[in-house]
Amino acid sequence: MLKTFLLKYCTFLSGAITCFIMHTTFAVPLVLSSCLTGLIGAFIPFPARYKNNPNAAIYTGSFAGMCSIDLIGSYWELAIISFIGAGLFIFTINHLHGFGGKLGSVAFVSVGIYMLAKGIVL
Repeated sequence: MLKTFLLKYCTFLSGAITCFIMHTTFAVPLVLSSCLTGLIGAFIPFPARYKNNPNAAIYTGSFAGMCSIDLIGSYWELAIISFIGAGLFIFTINHLHGFGGKLGSVAFVSVGIYMLAKGIVL
């Protein structure tokens, strides 16, 4: 279970950071940066033994990486969001089958939980 979580965390984080860098540093439009991240992530080969496609976690991370720089100011915040997102991704493996709506929902909820926690702490 720990290996699965670490894999999902690393792939979620790589998708989020890649998308975030594309639209904040290189001024690529949000949707295009998410699409490019998902396209690149789709070609990364993972062994077949991994349950529930790690490539989907990259694409989910790209959705979370679409956040505005006004909301997410550092890569540490993306790391926390990715931690939450990887946990949600693992939790929903047995509850939500397929990918229709799951990826965007996981990204939305992980960012939402982080922003709520950030607002409560501040």
